[in-house]
Amino acid sequence: MFFEDIPLYEEFNEVKKCVALKLLAVSDKAEFLGAREYGLKDINDLYGTKYEDIIPAFISQKSENGEHAMRGTLYLFNLTEPLKAHIVEENLECIFGEDESYSGNLVLCTVFLENLTLYSNGKIIFSCTSHEVFSLYHMAEIDDGVSPDVLDEVQKTIRIMPLYQEMSAIAEKLKNKTQKRLEKELRILADLCNYVDEEKKYFFVQIPTYKCSFANFKSIAKEYLTEQTYAVLSPLDSFSQLQPLPVPHKAEDVIKGNNQTLQYIHSDYYRKVHSELAMLKYILDFKPTKAKPIRVKI
Repeated sequence: MFFEDIPLYEEFNEVKKCVALKLLAVSDKAEFLGAREYGLKDINDLYGTKYEDIIPAFISQKSENGEHAMRGTLYLFNLTEPLKAHIVEENLECIFGEDESYSGNLVLCTVFLENLTLYSNGKIIFSCTSHEVFSLYHMAEIDDGVSPDVLDEVQKTIRIMPLYQEMSAIAEKLKNKTQKRLEKELRILADLCNYVDEEKKYFFVQIPTYKCSFANFKSIAKEYLTEQTYAVLSPLDSFSQLQPLPVPHKAEDVIKGNNQTLQYIHSDYYRKVHSELAMLKYILDFKPTKAKPIRVKI
């Protein structure tokens, strides 16, 4: 099973933690790679770091000359409680390391261990290529034998989340809407970040699927979002008021370091809207009939 098959995994840390705990509960060994170029060279090098508590769990090491560019030493550990705690903290996306120094805006990091593999009685039940620094959506798999139990645990976790209760009440009020109307209105709400960028004249804009005034957006949002989230929109008169900071209007502004404000998709408020819509779609078992083409403007 791939992680894209796990509902709401990307949206909620509760789901990420649930998956990590479930996989650790059925595993007995963990293996990491110490990359040849920069990774851990000796288990004792972890003394004095935040990971020294996993040294007692160390079992063995062996050279890895894999098919891919990542070569080095594989370190095998028993899954002790300290090691489990580090893995849960990283939500399975394990790159064990520590910040070494700062260079301008860049943080230079020493990486000890990465590319976690979990075993149960010698069988791989989870593996990822964390050095690619992508979401687990793109770099990890779960053994099909444990997948049903993982999905069952995820569903239980989602159903006890407070947001699930709130969005269930909203979903009940939307049940009389047609699929076509649901699809359009959910798309409009999901495009909030693009409406804001467009009105602010951000230098790179993904064009919203539908034209929509701010007044109309608010009327739709009032039906679909929680009261607390809608309350932010209620007193405003325009999309641009959601982003009061100056934004770069040309690529040259970014290159020169002027107006470094990120696209609105990275804002805390948009993430809140996105998470509520994701939960609502899960409850409604919503599946769009057809993907809309993406258009951008630079």
